[in-house]
Amino acid sequence: MTAAVEPGVAEFGPSDFTYLHSDGPGAPAHWGMLLTLGDGATLTLDAVRERVAQRVGRYELFRIGVRGGRDEAPEIVVADEVDVPAHVTEVHVDGDVHEQVATLLSEPLPQPRPYWHLTLLSAPAAQYVLLKVHHSLSDGIAGAAFSALLADGSDDDLASFDRFATSPRFRVGTPDDDVLAKARAAFEKQWTDGEDGRAWPTLTSSGRRETAAFSASTRDLRRTARAHGASVHEFLVAAIGRAVSIAPPVPYGPQASNIRVTLPVTLDPEFRHTGNAVAVSLLNLPGDEPDFDAQIARARAELTLINDENLGLALAAVDGAPPIEWSDMRTIVAESMKRMSPDIHIGINPGFTRVRSMLGRDIVESTAMSPLIGYSFSVTGLVLGNRTTLGIVADPAALPGYPARFVDVLTEVIGAS
Repeated sequence: MTAAVEPGVAEFGPSDFTYLHSDGPGAPAHWGMLLTLGDGATLTLDAVRERVAQRVGRYELFRIGVRGGRDEAPEIVVADEVDVPAHVTEVHVDGDVHEQVATLLSEPLPQPRPYWHLTLLSAPAAQYVLLKVHHSLSDGIAGAAFSALLADGSDDDLASFDRFATSPRFRVGTPDDDVLAKARAAFEKQWTDGEDGRAWPTLTSSGRRETAAFSASTRDLRRTARAHGASVHEFLVAAIGRAVSIAPPVPYGPQASNIRVTLPVTLDPEFRHTGNAVAVSLLNLPGDEPDFDAQIARARAELTLINDENLGLALAAVDGAPPIEWSDMRTIVAESMKRMSPDIHIGINPGFTRVRSMLGRDIVESTAMSPLIGYSFSVTGLVLGNRTTLGIVADPAALPGYPARFVDVLTEVIGAS
């Protein structure tokens, strides 16, 4: 008997292809990670490039790019070497750093170069690093591998990233027919239950982005969540629901009583993969409920349903599906997203790195930012060490000025809890 050969890091599968199908003009499917650096000697672009040049040969993952993937099937390109100056650049920031972050997130990653980019953002009194990675190359959890490009640490420290850079590329596999049928039926019911009362502004084709960030002590969040009898996940989902209920995005228009949320779940409980183990589930968030305890009860019920019914399997790209032409599959993905018509995205993710500094500068905050794929507003949480951050991304043509307003209200909501 011959053992099955597990897919290599450069062998993209159906879950990865989903993000190539979703990518298009004005809708780049990359995610971002904004690192806020602590006090210390000013980092130079040359120093950052030197560190990346030392590390970029560590994993094949860092050399993988894509050619095509829109009208025709993609070619996965593994570069012989990485042009470090092209992948590591610097921008000097005079005003709000989030204005520059939004501009960078609006710009697609060039093909067929390796599908990532680092920008050193230098302001008069602060420095940041923005990492962009195309979602087809890696989901956010496995994206921890890219920390190895910059992190301080010994070889043993850096080896902690191996599981996200050298493990087989994730495949969903073939779920049990009954489990899959149950998940799809529950997903359809969740979709139907969330149809009424929707009024959230929809994503436009502007291609522009607007960002903001929230940060809090993880210990304080856990303490406050426990005081409400909630997990941190339940508490944050409820806080988001209360914030949008208190401050709806269009105060002069109809307020949504229900907000359809795409909530990512991982199909890899061991957190040991390359590629994409993330799947989409649906959560119905009350958009006009200012009572925190009611929001928590609803968040708990929704998260329990998602877990018990395996909702993430419903739309997962399972193995063994009949082959479909690339262009036809792109149409199917687009129609599926159009029918699902999500309003916002909420993801609350654990962090996976013990390394807390780069080139001698402490990394005081790491803020994840998701692409806008069918929705006009995204909140991506990262629980990492003693800080929990929420990265906010919006389409300013649909929600002008809303990220900063949302963060202000969320801060009040959590502070008063």
